Formats: sequence, C-alpha cells, structure tokens
Amino acid sequence: MPEDNKLPQEEPFYNIGVVSRVTGVPIATLHAWERRYDFPHSARSPGGHRLYSEKDISRLRWVKLQVEAGMQTRQAIQAAQRLDSQGYFAVTQTLELTAPATASPSQAPLVGREQLLKALLDHNLEEADRMMGEMLAFHTPEDLTLNIIGPTLEDIGREWETGRIDVADEHLASSYLRHRLLMWMVTGPRSHPVAPTVLACAPGEWHEGSLLMLGVLLRRQGWPVAYLGQNVPLKDLATFSQGVHPLAIVLVAMTGETGRALIDWPKHVAQAAGQPMICFGGQGFLEKPELQTLVPGTYLGNSLQEGVEKLLNLLPRRA
Repeated sequence: MPEDNKLPQEEPFYNIGVVSRVTGVPIATLHAWERRYDFPHSARSPGGHRLYSEKDISRLRWVKLQVEAGMQTRQAIQAAQRLDSQGYFAVTQTLELTAPATASPSQAPLVGREQLLKALLDHNLEEADRMMGEMLAFHTPEDLTLNIIGPTLEDIGREWETGRIDVADEHLASSYLRHRLLMWMVTGPRSHPVAPTVLACAPGEWHEGSLLMLGVLLRRQGWPVAYLGQNVPLKDLATFSQGVHPLAIVLVAMTGETGRALIDWPKHVAQAAGQPMICFGGQGFLEKPELQTLVPGTYLGNSLQEGVEKLLNLLPRRA
C-alpha cells in the first residue's frame, strides 16, 4: 500500500518507550525480536528513532500472550504473521495508552479434541505439538485446560480402562498433556507478592490431572503455587509447609480411600504450619459424600470450575 494511502491504524506514531509500556514487552526484547526475526518491522523518524503503529502494537500484544502461554517466540511470530495476512489484526478502536492489554475471549470455536487424542494415541507428538500451537493462536491456556486437555485426559483414561490401549500408550499420552500443564504453571504471568498456595495429592493418591489443572488456572490468575503432586505424606507436607508458610494448602483425593486418609491432617499440618487455610476436593468426595463433613477444612465443591471460583474468592481475603 502506498505510504499516503495507509490506514490510520498502520501509521507509525508511537515511540519504543510507549510501545514497551502498553504491551509489557521490554525495550531490550523489542530490539532482540527485530534483530532476530525482523518483527515488528518498525519505521524510523527523521531522527532515526523507531516508530510503531497501532497494528504493530496489536501484533506485539498477541505474540506476548502466546509466549507467556508456552509457545516458542519464533513460532508465535510466524503465527502472528500468518494471521496478519488474513486481516486478524485490523484495529477498529482507539488505542488505550494507560495500561497493558489483557486477553479477551476468542470468538473462534474450540475444536481438535478428537484429533488431539488420535495424534497422541498414534504416538505422533509432532502433530500434537502442531495442533496445540494452532489452538493457542486463538485460545488461552485456561480455555484449553478446561475444554481440551481435561476432557482428553478423561478420554485417555477411558481408553485404558476399556482395554483399547495399553499402559505404555496411556503413559505417553497422559505424560504429554501433564508436561503441557506443568509448562503453563511455571510460565504464567507475574505472581502476586504473597505466599504460595501448596497443591498436593492425598497420601496414596497418584491421579494428579485435576490438581495440575487447578495449578494452571490459579497461576494464570497471578496466584503463586507450590506444586507437590502425587502421594504426599501428611508428615512431609507439614515439614514443607513449616518452611514456606503457605497462604493455603489444597489437598486432592480421587477415591474414597485416599479421601479418608485426609481426616487426620490437623494432627500434622496445623501444628507445624501455623494454621494455613486448608481446602480439599476431588472425585473421592463425590463417591463418599460423608467425607465432605468428616475432613476438616473447606470443601471446594463438586467440579474443578467450582473449586477454582471458590479459591479465587478465598485467596484475596486470606492474603
């Protein structure tokens, strides 16, 4: 497009300091991306200073969100360039310069669960990577955690229970998805300056999928987490908590047996950790509803989403 016919959102008005402030991308990173990937391709003022358009800022914000979600920088930039060629970054409103942008819900439908399951059961992890990258181009890690990864983990479990796949197939597919969740848990946005929430499976509990998803959803909201994972003895949990003084401890049990093991947690954790907020949940408390009242603490509810909502209400009060 000739220079004189540029759309308003393509006119380079903003200097690098403003762009860094409204996108949250450090100036040094902007320099590095332009040097390594020719992105964004900034204009220059008569004095030789970099200038950026509103469209450049939209692209930078989008790339930053994908990198925070775990996508490699080069892949995120290549995806942004493909979307740009399709008109995805057309700007229709005045740029807000007072604060960095936040992610808005995507209008693109979430698809790919069956295809992802097939790729994993075919041991085609490269195809699974490609599919996850494409879905991250339009959806947040929160969307994918709740609507793709969680249901796919359930699908994998059913395939194993019915004998359609063996243990090795189940381990490969589940490990791939757990790795993705762990990556999102450690690459989330900047944490609130508070003590972490400790996440642990009950003694004897080896099913950690829902606990991993909970960790991702809390971390994506800025709450620091200390993820302990499977089969955590209460004595060891107490020792750990004594050292970190957590804001809260969340315990998950997926069977009635492991849920019953949590009845005695006050004998260990409360004395050692100075009474942190204790919350619990999991399928075991649906199988044995009486445990909801036998286990001391706050029951998080009958679903992952209900538990996340309750924690997001409780944690600010505790902090």
